[in-house]
Amino acid sequence: MNRSARALCWAYLLADLLAARCAINAARNGAPWYAAGLFAVSLLLLVALAREYVAADERRAAAVRAERAARLRARQAEAALDWDSLCCLIGFESRGDLHDPDRCTRKDQAA
Repeated sequence: MNRSARALCWAYLLADLLAARCAINAARNGAPWYAAGLFAVSLLLLVALAREYVAADERRAAAVRAERAARLRARQAEAALDWDSLCCLIGFESRGDLHDPDRCTRKDQAA
C-alpha cells in the first residue's frame, strides 16, 4: 500500500468515525431519520475503506506480476540470442555447456 492509499484509508476511517459519532448524537437528540442517514453514510464509508484497502493490494500484486513477466521476457530474449549464436551441433545439443566457441572446429555444422 503506497502513501496516498494509506492516507485515503485513514481519511475514510476518520470520516466514518465522525459520521458514527454524529449518528449517535442525532439518535440521542430525537432525530431518528438523521441518525439512520448518518448510520448509512458510516456503513458506506466502511465499504469504501475496505474497497480501497483491497484495491491497493491488487495494484501491488499486478505490479509484481508485470515485473515478473518483464523479467521472464528479458530472460527469454537473452536465451534466444544465445541459441542463435551457437555455431555447431555440439554447442546446440549441450546448450553451450560443453562448447567453447573459440576452439570450435565446426566439423558438425548445424544446418
